Amino acid sequence: MRRRRKNAYKFGDKKHSKRGKISLALAVLSLLAGVGMVVISVQEGGAANEYIGSAGMFSLIVSIVSLLMGLVSLGEESYKLFPVLGSICSGLVVAGWTAIYVLGF
Repeated sequence: MRRRRKNAYKFGDKKHSKRGKISLALAVLSLLAGVGMVVISVQEGGAANEYIGSAGMFSLIVSIVSLLMGLVSLGEESYKLFPVLGSICSGLVVAGWTAIYVLGF
């Protein structure tokens, strides 16, 4: 049988939030899609087709969902690393997408 150390700590049943991980993954995915679409638009000389624009709108919606999911996961009883990272990254991506669309009009 294994002997337990004298100074062994147990932090309870906390785990990393699944919603927080998903939020961070969606934020990174939206960021990569945005960078890819900006690169394609620059290569086309600013005259990218409507598919690129609709993909950008979809990516904006994904980043908003990611932000909401990150904010909801902050209320869970778990470690706060992934929910905080997901919320911050999603907020920055939403701000970036909003700026791109406001400057486009």
